Amino acid sequence: MLELAQGLIARGHRVTLAVHDYVPGGEFEYATRGVEIRAVRQGMVNWSTARADIVRSYWLDMPKVARLVPSDVDVINGHDWLGLRPGRIAANRLRTPLVWTRNDEAPWERVIVPEGTIYGDPRITKRALYAAIGWPDLRDARRADQIVVLSKHQAEIVRRSYRKPAVVVPFGPPSQFFDPPDRSAARRRLGIPDGVFQVVAFGMLVNHRRFEHLIEAMAYLSDDPSIHALIGGSDHFDPRYADFLEARIGELGLTDRVHLPRRTLSEPEMKDMYAAADLFAILNRRYAWGLAPLEALASGTPTLVSAGAQVSEVLAGRPGVAVEPMEDPESTAAAIRRWRDGAGRVGIEKTRQWLRDELSIDAYVNRMETVYNAAIAAHRD
Repeated sequence: MLELAQGLIARGHRVTLAVHDYVPGGEFEYATRGVEIRAVRQGMVNWSTARADIVRSYWLDMPKVARLVPSDVDVINGHDWLGLRPGRIAANRLRTPLVWTRNDEAPWERVIVPEGTIYGDPRITKRALYAAIGWPDLRDARRADQIVVLSKHQAEIVRRSYRKPAVVVPFGPPSQFFDPPDRSAARRRLGIPDGVFQVVAFGMLVNHRRFEHLIEAMAYLSDDPSIHALIGGSDHFDPRYADFLEARIGELGLTDRVHLPRRTLSEPEMKDMYAAADLFAILNRRYAWGLAPLEALASGTPTLVSAGAQVSEVLAGRPGVAVEPMEDPESTAAAIRRWRDGAGRVGIEKTRQWLRDELSIDAYVNRMETVYNAAIAAHRD
């Protein structure tokens, strides 16, 4: 979002960011230069992930964000699910075009397309619960002049859920990942011994990421003790899932070969992990896109992607990429074994160049600018 703002400012546009919480001096402060930021509150906030608290925030706090939107805007961009409601409220008040940048699923979609969403559940009781939470999404999304998604799969979910078309606008890795740290130095910092084939996976430790399948794949590779895995990411959202992963590592006798730090990673640590890896793996059952594999490829690291990550739509068949079935540890193990000799790096520079050309921030900003102009034109009609 902030990179988009910077790109728009570079093209001569004025950007105002209306948010609920803003922490000045945070990790991404460098990306806020020139952006007018209006916030309901400033300072560090401990957000609750309890469903009741999320619903309360949706109803009581998001209208406060809507009131921060300036009266002279040409277009409003509601970012993700929580941004849709304040975007619709402000757009109605100001009679302004609304673009919804929908990167992740909304609760209403779990009612209509449970099989295509991350947290959807086909049971009628679960769908009724999501309907009670998410029915305003239908009204708000129908109000949008343009809906932006990351993949064709997500566009189909939008069509079925809201009976509206969506524009596919993918985005790629930030430019800094094309300048990775020295590989040998990164491996030393991470304590990776010489001769180890290092498989890396990371992300917030939540169930739909299916890290257990990498752990189980490692059990199939027990005949090659030089293959190790590092699973990085914070456990703050679902510590019970992290406990399960730790237990699974112990049950399979993999404590010497699979490491699970269970903490948030800084950007320098992420860059080290990408550079140090022999293979990056993302095994999600369902995933709206997948920025991490693009960052890994930008760093020059071969990547194993499950078919459940929608970024596989654009990565399948490219050098340095293997797309494997979902929830199939044996297939994952076979893919790791195939690339044990470094064959995954053959031709990977072609993929890196494609990322620079087709999924750069400049390309993203250009496509979003086109979407905004289309929304303004449609609203006038």
